[in-house]
Order: sequence, then structure tokens, then C-alpha cells
Amino acid sequence: MRCPKCDANVNDTSAVCGFCGQDLSIIHYVRRISNTYYNMGLEKAKVRDLSGAVVILKKSLQFNKKNTDARNLLGLVYYEMGETVAALSEWVLSKYLQPEENLADYYINTIQKNQTALDATNQTIKKYNAALAAAKGGNEDLAIIQLRKVVGLNPHFVRAQQLLALLYIHIKDYSKAAKCLNRARKVDFNNTTTLKYLHEISTKKDRSQPQRFRFCAGEKE
Repeated sequence: MRCPKCDANVNDTSAVCGFCGQDLSIIHYVRRISNTYYNMGLEKAKVRDLSGAVVILKKSLQFNKKNTDARNLLGLVYYEMGETVAALSEWVLSKYLQPEENLADYYINTIQKNQTALDATNQTIKKYNAALAAAKGGNEDLAIIQLRKVVGLNPHFVRAQQLLALLYIHIKDYSKAAKCLNRARKVDFNNTTTLKYLHEISTKKDRSQPQRFRFCAGEKE
């Protein structure tokens, strides 16, 4: 690691800098916190709480932006959620921070070698942005058509599944909305937006059901 005072390269286990005498205990403390958050993020990722993992891994990087394990895992989580551009951004930065012996190299090369996947990613981004613009402009039919193409190209794209579900909710097609949200939950089990939309569907379905009243005979006096 680098000494924060003189920028000398010092051993990761050194308590003080051998060049300028700088106390390095705070650096080790901050690194331990970052690694703790990394481990928490890893556990969340293992149980498919991906959006929760994103929050925790970002905290890890707040304490140590050079924690390439956390940054690489964040990229993997983004990739699994269909956020390929965000994933690549994390891996490219990780590679810059640690040019040698970095798994980010493998992740980047794997994507770049698959031209079909790259083309699909570009199409996904274009169609999603077009759908978002159409939805904001009030053209729900066009937005739905575009989003169906998007999730066809990338079923793991959680944001696209959520937006498609929201549009279905707006046109009261709750069955199709629920299908989109259930697909999203298979990717990111505990996503708060997905859960909120599912709750909204449940509430709207209850309101649309005719109320049934049961009349009970009163007790005799």
C-alpha cells in the first residue's frame, strides 16, 4: 500500500511507514471496515439480495475506493441485474487501480470477446431509453412494445422488468405486471421497488373485488 504522507510503497502489515514514520493504524482500521462491508455484501449477493448488496458494497468503497474485491463484486452484481454498462465501469476502474492480477481483466475480456452479447447490450440500452422516453411522453403502447423487446434480449434487466410492470399496472393489466415483477424477484429477491409494486397490485386487486358481507343472526335477549 502507499503511505498517505510520503506516498512510499510500504508493506500491508506495517504499523508505521519505514520512510517517514507516519502512523498507519488508521489506514488499517479503515481497510478492515471496508472489508467487513465487502463480506456483508458478498453474503447478500449469495442469497440474491442484489440491490441490498449494491448498497453495502458502495459503503465498502466509501471507506476504501481501492478495494478491488468489493469493486469487482459490485460489477458482478450490476451485471447480474442486467446493468452491463455499470458493471463494465466498475471493472475498468478496478483494472486502473490494480493493473496486475485482477479478475476485472477476465470479466472485461469475456464481455468484449462476445460480439453478440455486446450487440445485444447496445440494443437493450437503445430500446430501454426509447421506452422510457415514450412512457414519459404518454405513449404507453409504444413503451410496452419496446420494453417487451428489451426483456426478451435481457430477462435479467431488473429496471426494465419494473418499468414494464408499472406500465401494465397503469393500464390495469395486473396479471402481466405480476409476471414481470416475479421475473425481477428471481434476479433480485428483496428489491424494494419490486416489492412495492407487488403490494400495489395486491391492493388494487382487493379494491376491484366485490365486497362480500356476511349477515349473522343477532342473539336473542
